[in-house]
Order: sequence, then structure tokens, then C-alpha cells
Amino acid sequence: MIFKPAQLDRLATIITSLTSGFLICLALFFVFKVPYGWVFSIIIVLIIVVSYLLSPKQYTFEGAKFTIEKIAGTKIVISLNDFEGYVAIPNFTKLKLARTFGNGGLFGYYGMFTTAEYGSINCQLTSFKNVFIIRTANGTFAVSPREPEKFEEFLKATLSGITGEIAILQPIAPEEIVPASPRILILPLVLFILTIVMILLAYTQLPDQIAIHFDFHGNPDGWGSKMSYLISNIVPASVLLVLAIIIFFFVRNTTPSRTIPNFLVIVISLIQIFIAYIAFDTYWVNKNDTHIIALPYTLVGFLVILGLLLFFYYTQIVKKQA
Repeated sequence: MIFKPAQLDRLATIITSLTSGFLICLALFFVFKVPYGWVFSIIIVLIIVVSYLLSPKQYTFEGAKFTIEKIAGTKIVISLNDFEGYVAIPNFTKLKLARTFGNGGLFGYYGMFTTAEYGSINCQLTSFKNVFIIRTANGTFAVSPREPEKFEEFLKATLSGITGEIAILQPIAPEEIVPASPRILILPLVLFILTIVMILLAYTQLPDQIAIHFDFHGNPDGWGSKMSYLISNIVPASVLLVLAIIIFFFVRNTTPSRTIPNFLVIVISLIQIFIAYIAFDTYWVNKNDTHIIALPYTLVGFLVILGLLLFFYYTQIVKKQA
């Protein structure tokens, strides 16, 4: 039995239309205005294409298996014998919900999300309306069939012949949740203070006119007053601190896991360190006419470390919570 996913809800339709339009315009800008911009244009177009190809295509009951099929890519195949329970959610947004590693509306909502009520969920949705959360021995999944009444009726009938009566999932009781401690925020706070102190000390030793922008090879191509050094470094440092606090408390209130909000703060702290390094490197260039480390190596090194950290976050934290 095949069930088509629901049509994109209003939010996903708006996000898909606006994001696709913006990315297409950005791709055209790179093609016509930026040297070798076609490389970036290909990457931008691939974002749209891949997002579409990974969106849910259909949900299938066949034999003793339930399959979530994407337009392209790996199918999610679940044995009906592994089903432990389900619950129908008329409006998914009424849950305390956060996206931990997934797509938030471009051709659907898929990937890893977390809720305070049901924990981490592998969502394969095209709409936040009439969602079914299904818990199995191998994780928790969410689907949004176009015909929710028929889907639920078929699910009950099929499982009753395989596993007997299926349980209705109950939300996690609030008293069972041990929230993450705000003490982790000491890390971004200390990094922020150290960064500000370093920026202020560097500011007092800079000349009135300084190099404030560099090309990819690290050569200065923009100049300004040393006040711009102060603003361009204190503002992002401040924003990252505020972002760490907001993300921590928001995610803490949407997940029973203490690991996820703590790790996200660590990721932001890594970006804080990078911002502090860039601020010090800018000072160093203006005093010594050379970078501490060649700029391309700095960027590549930072992206590699960040990528490895996010890979660890997804494979060892997010997926294991589902």
C-alpha cells in the first residue's frame, strides 16, 4: 500500500519559493559578476537540486516492511515487527520543537529534529499538519501522509496482524527530564571576555589607518580607520555570545537530552575562537606586514575542524539520540 506525502504546507511553500528564488538570483550574480563565479553558482544550484531530491516521495507498506522513499537517495526501511508505538499529532508545531540537523522547509522538513515531548525524531515531512510519530526499535520517525485517516486505519490493521495491538505513545513526563546545566555557558562567556580584552589592547597599538580587508591570498585590499577594527571585531564577538545563550536555552527547552545543547555551545565557542584569531591576525598584519598563518590555510583548517566537529555531532550525538 502506497501513501503519498501531504502537499507542502504554507510555511514550506513560502520557504521553498523565497529560498529558491534568492539562490537562483545569487547564482546568476556569481556567474556574471564574480571571476570564476560559475564554480559557486554550481554549488548554489546543487543546494536546490539536492534539497528537492532528498525530500519524501512516498510511504509504503509492503509485506512486513514500512518504507520511507525519497525522490532520490537511500530509502528508510523499517520492519513492522520493530514498531513499538505511534501517536497522531494534528499540529506538529504545537510541540516544543527544534531542528538539530535537518532541512527546515526547503521542499519539506526532513532530517533530525528534537521535541521535549518525544525526544529526537527522524522527520520525513512535507507538512507540519497531521503528523504521525512512529517509535521503533531502531529509532523514532515522523511522516505526514496526504490521507492521514486512511494511513492510521491501515497502520492499525496491518500491525494488529503482525504484532498485535499497537501502543499509543505518551509524551515524556516533565519530571523525567533533567535539563542541561547553564554552567556550559561559562565557556563562551570567558572566551568573549578574553577576546574583548585582546581587541582593546590591540586597538591601542594600531596606527590610525589600517588594513581591514584581505583577498583570498591574504593581501590587503581594503583600508579604514582603526575604529573599524574595534567595531568589526567586537560586534561579531558579541553576537556569538548572545547566540550561544539563546541557542542553549531554546534547545534545552525542546529536548530531553543534555548533550545536544551543550555540544551546540561548544560549536559556537569554536567559532568564537576563530573570530578572536582573525582579530589578532589583523592586528599582526598591520604591525608586522605578514599573517601568522597564510590566510588560505587558516580558512581551510577552520572549515576542516568545524566539519569534523559537525560530523561527530551528527553521527555520535544526534543519530544516537533518535
